[in-house]
Amino acid sequence: MPLITYFFGPVLFHVDRHHPTSIPTQIASGMRGLVASGQLAAGDRVPSTRELAGQLGVSRGSVVTAYDQLISEGLLKSSQGAATVVHPELRRVSTPPPTRTTLERSRTDRPISLKPSAGTAGAIRPAAWRRAWREAASRAPAVLDRSGQPELRHAIAEHLRLARGLVVHPDSVLVTGGSREGLLLILMSLGRTLNVGVETPGHPGLRNVIPLAGHTAVSCETDDKGLVVSALPEGLDALLVTPSHLYPIGGSMPATRRAALLDWAAERGVVLIEDDFNSELRYRVSPLPTLGTLPSKASVIALGTFSTLLTRQLSAGYVVADAATSDRLRETRDTLGMPVSPVTQYAIAHLLEGGFVRRNTKSTHKRLTERKGTLGRCVLPALRACGAVAIQQEHSFGVDLVVKFPDAPAHDAFVAWLAKCGVVGASISDGLLLSFGHLSEADFERVVGIFSAANTTRPS
Repeated sequence: MPLITYFFGPVLFHVDRHHPTSIPTQIASGMRGLVASGQLAAGDRVPSTRELAGQLGVSRGSVVTAYDQLISEGLLKSSQGAATVVHPELRRVSTPPPTRTTLERSRTDRPISLKPSAGTAGAIRPAAWRRAWREAASRAPAVLDRSGQPELRHAIAEHLRLARGLVVHPDSVLVTGGSREGLLLILMSLGRTLNVGVETPGHPGLRNVIPLAGHTAVSCETDDKGLVVSALPEGLDALLVTPSHLYPIGGSMPATRRAALLDWAAERGVVLIEDDFNSELRYRVSPLPTLGTLPSKASVIALGTFSTLLTRQLSAGYVVADAATSDRLRETRDTLGMPVSPVTQYAIAHLLEGGFVRRNTKSTHKRLTERKGTLGRCVLPALRACGAVAIQQEHSFGVDLVVKFPDAPAHDAFVAWLAKCGVVGASISDGLLLSFGHLSEADFERVVGIFSAANTTRPS
């Protein structure tokens, strides 16, 4: 029987084994619906994972996964030795059931973006954040360190050692207001009117920062393994590179090419600015080593952000450099001031030191693997039905797709159909880029449903 019904008192929700979304996602969606409709209220007990699994006839692991997601969203609350309940602090806003017109208007007002984004949805659980903020709020700093509070710089150095194999002294770490502010800090400390190499294609967000610092962005050739070292232009002063994840499809630079790049930079005195874009979430095994961990005389500055590890809404990051470069960066930092409040810094340090980030990264890997399976079952067949002649999946989790069509009219028709459905992708030189890793569970369900219905609504 494909359809399973579970009666929760006077209410019910459905789990369909043939539905394109996974069983845990359906269970989570059903529980959200009970809360949204008022059939479950704040403080109400929900079935144990074993109890609900038995009622639905599904594995207990599926229910555990669904409950973990709802706990991370703050919908449910779980305490050791006590029953799982709807979060007591949850407030429900009563709204009438949406009509077709309401749904169409909402879809138009808030399209779902499949353009690439750093990080993934549903990062650190709300409960962990609350504990971190409470801890941080009680620690008023005696002195504000413009390089970043020592506690956070120590935590970043330890995290880089454990996660990336990069051994650095905390004094070499500077806290920034995110990757763009960090890049601007680096560029301002290096000098004026510099030629800065950028990957082509490359992420436009950081590329657009370069002219703001009075420098010139110089396009550099890439292939599926990253920068082509033999084709790098002469006359560069610095080079912005993402060896672990070439935008947009995620190609990574092999060790031999990394060594060649370091030799090239050392011979010419070119400063390498390594953006470790999404590396920790892009690999299910240990990521490739950073440029800074490889033996070389080249000057390498590492640029990092917490949007990948914690949340996309958090504007905080870091820069790691050698002693001489750190001194210049610190001088510029002293002039500009510190953009990240001490409370925010202490909260991030608490999450890094408490192991929350490592646990979250592990659960995110699992979620991305599940999404890849859903894309393979539902989205890839739909894309082929819509006329796609080639589909390339990014190199690790496979949740970013480059879709190619036989001609421009077919491409334009598909883009127009997506827009009509309330979805937008990123047009690139050789196709359309669709990224699914950063979507919330609700948006992911909606997009999968749109593609699953493509056989009846696909563009002509």
